[in-house]
Amino acid sequence: METQTRYDAVVVGGGPAGSTAAYLLGESGYRVALLEKRAYPRDKVCGGCLSQKSVRFLDRVFHLPVPALQREGLLDSTGTGYALYIGSTRILAGDLVEPLYFTRREHYDAHLARKAAEAGAEVHEGVEVTAIDHAHHIVTASDGERYAARVIIGADGIHSRVRRSLPESVVRPEQWHENLGWALELTIPREEARALTNGNGSIRLDDDFATPHIVLAACRGGYGWVFPNREAVIVGIGGLLQKNRKDLRDHFKEFLKTIGFSAFADRRPAGFLVPLGNYIPSPAHEGTVLIGDAGGFASPILGEGIFYAHRTAELAAHAIDRHLTTAAPLTETYTALLQRRLIPELQAETALRDFLYGCLDAPVQIPLGAFMKVTGARVIDAVQGSRSFLGFRRDDNLHSAVW
Repeated sequence: METQTRYDAVVVGGGPAGSTAAYLLGESGYRVALLEKRAYPRDKVCGGCLSQKSVRFLDRVFHLPVPALQREGLLDSTGTGYALYIGSTRILAGDLVEPLYFTRREHYDAHLARKAAEAGAEVHEGVEVTAIDHAHHIVTASDGERYAARVIIGADGIHSRVRRSLPESVVRPEQWHENLGWALELTIPREEARALTNGNGSIRLDDDFATPHIVLAACRGGYGWVFPNREAVIVGIGGLLQKNRKDLRDHFKEFLKTIGFSAFADRRPAGFLVPLGNYIPSPAHEGTVLIGDAGGFASPILGEGIFYAHRTAELAAHAIDRHLTTAAPLTETYTALLQRRLIPELQAETALRDFLYGCLDAPVQIPLGAFMKVTGARVIDAVQGSRSFLGFRRDDNLHSAVW
């Protein structure tokens, strides 16, 4: 028999975006239901990179500074250096001013969901959403349970059911597909990596696989990566789908050969879609908002999604709070915050991406190498969040201010 429970907000999807929104709204005293279709801890294909802007967010919002993240076992590995290649040519390498951290998403997501529950949100695991009624603000689950809410938050990832239930005028399908990315990734246990690497690749990895490697031009409109985890090495390749529909798997095998991992070429990588600049400018309709991957929010250059999941959830939570307390229009408020605090950065980063990948697709890679040597430190600062992609200016409030 169908039942119905009423909430201030129902969050569909229990990843970093959904848990952040549920946490913030729960802390503010709202009745919140967080619906996750699988049980925690659940696997998630992801490089697991936490840039400094993500780490600062966790400290500022969740009160989880780096020592606390370490105590909770959420920091699986630390990258204190880096290596950047164009093809097999090393362009930049050295120590990072601030480290990159790497997490395992099954632990990370489960911990943030617990934080949301501690803040008062009701976390419902194993609940698959089957229908969304936007007119009446009702979410229906596969078990017949109905969740009524004043606001619905779509945080259900790249394949978002919430997004697909919205009008095309909101989603803009052509723009969505134009900058959609596709990635392939292998998780290789460290013992196997040590035993089977042949050392014959044109890119020589460090002996302990501790240094994050970024390899531009590993495919068209994208890059390859080698990221460290405590027990594994994460190897992947990804780029714009429209440029790599047919041959990404061939590029991946070639990339494995390039880094000396040809022994793993017969293994089947995990494939997944990723936003690469296909964000929805106004991801809201009536009483529904989209956050994180569901709205296409990720780094247009690297596809980094964790920070953008957190940040869009924060902006959405503030817009929802104002909507529920003052009746301010939700769509206009959320869109205004995105336009003020996030979208200009994404636009500037997309312009830089198009320049970089445009050079890589043309016979001008030597000038591009020189450009990266001159600007590389500032680009890294922008990725880490201490500079803006707009003119590479420093802005201490860039990723923390809301209104």
